[in-house]
Amino acid sequence: MKHLILAVATLLTTAAVAQSKKFTFKLGTEYELPRKAEDLSFFGNDKDGIINMGLKKEELTILRFDPKTLAQSTEKVIELPEMTKNFNSEGVVDFYGNYYWLHSDWDKKDEIEYLYYDKIDVVSGKITESNKKLFQAERIAGSSAVMTGFYRYKMGGKYDFNFDADHTKLLVSYRLAPEEKNDKISYDKIGFYVYDEKMNKLWNNEFTMPYTEAIMDNIDFSIDSKGNAYMLAKVYDSEKRKEVDKETGAAGYHYEVLKFTKESKKIIHTTITIGDFFIKAASLIENTEHDMVIACTYSKKAKSNGTDGVFLALMDQAGKINKYKNGYYEFPLAELEKFESARSKRKMERKNDYEAPNLSVRNVVVEADGSLFIALEEYYVVATTTYDSRGGSRTTYTYYYEDILGAKISKTGNFDWLRKIPKKQRGTNGRGTMSYKLVSDASGYYFLFLDNKKNLELAEDEVPKYHLDGFGGQVVVGKIDNAGNISREIVFDTREEEVKLYPAEFKRINGNQFIGRAKMKRGDFQPLLITLN
Repeated sequence: MKHLILAVATLLTTAAVAQSKKFTFKLGTEYELPRKAEDLSFFGNDKDGIINMGLKKEELTILRFDPKTLAQSTEKVIELPEMTKNFNSEGVVDFYGNYYWLHSDWDKKDEIEYLYYDKIDVVSGKITESNKKLFQAERIAGSSAVMTGFYRYKMGGKYDFNFDADHTKLLVSYRLAPEEKNDKISYDKIGFYVYDEKMNKLWNNEFTMPYTEAIMDNIDFSIDSKGNAYMLAKVYDSEKRKEVDKETGAAGYHYEVLKFTKESKKIIHTTITIGDFFIKAASLIENTEHDMVIACTYSKKAKSNGTDGVFLALMDQAGKINKYKNGYYEFPLAELEKFESARSKRKMERKNDYEAPNLSVRNVVVEADGSLFIALEEYYVVATTTYDSRGGSRTTYTYYYEDILGAKISKTGNFDWLRKIPKKQRGTNGRGTMSYKLVSDASGYYFLFLDNKKNLELAEDEVPKYHLDGFGGQVVVGKIDNAGNISREIVFDTREEEVKLYPAEFKRINGNQFIGRAKMKRGDFQPLLITLN
């Protein structure tokens, strides 16, 4: 259900500037979904209430909670006799109080895919518009097996869903199954459908990509407020897909932004020029001027998993890309050295050009004044293979979510500051309770995450202790104010309440409140309201 449920927390804005703000937590009524039900969505607001939807065979369950007391107010069960064997939920879209449940189906015989919506009245717990077909397409390619119930799996990942900055346009994109099995002669065909907040179709088309699959990787999709669609792509110089050209030492690839419009079947594609450096990761987001902001992490080294800094560029409506202000913003070593061991610091200082390892861009916040805030997290996975006496093997994966970096670029293009918030999180079941939720407003940037209590008063020359996924912990808020000052505090102890929290999954329900769920040890849920005031 990626990109569907509400706006990302980074879009939180308030008019008032506060010097110091606090988080308060409130737990609601314990409840449970029907046994063996698929947990579809958890969303809502302070007007319509908090909603949890579940799906079990041919029944849709809608649980509603009072947004102030968090007490369960209603439970509705809706029969769905139209459900077929290939029915799959795709998530819930919230267009400012208009709620649409998206679901798909597949005609196996004719190889036709269908995408539908049901409009939900969450107050009455009824479907007011049922099985409205958004579109159909032939042979859409899936990307992953998703769990749709009690140990039941179907092919998912068929659709990408993206919203514009104003949250009034929805882009649905999909990839058709290739006609040729050989990547060297196969060209991806991507479909785009754009809708307004009432689910009226604004335009659609299917485009054949300008490069073969052997050369081109599709990275990310985006949409602007005018309904234009965008795709970020990594394009290799040849079918050999070399990261580095051995003869020149330059990158063996480049990144492009492809623009798709209602008016033309022609694709506008523009190269992101970054000189002699190497782009590691890139993302697209619309700014207040409706230009597309391109944020890239880059390295000066050919073979490196590290990051020197960020490169920023803007793509205007004509498709022209120019670097944003200074373009390159290199991370200062003095900040990267904080919360590292003495041995690590010596290694960092000995290197001629140290790079921060394993960084992923998590958030790009475009402020109203044109300034930018970029949040990055150190993330990596370690695979361990063990062998038994019979020659069999087993591979386990350990997931690491570690330090947070926050970079602020002023509206004039100056690198105001880089700050590190230390943390070490480790687990073996994917993200789980790890990573963080970013909450931003006029007073600064707040990171909510689970941490080891011993890290609260951590000195800059100390290394943080690990928080282990699934073993409780404290909800910590690490704040960076607009001047770059850092503060930390514990706001909730999950061990005292004997619950599990998933901070990264919290969602905004109004200007200063976020809703999530606490999971009890016996499996029941409790709605959890976070207020920033």
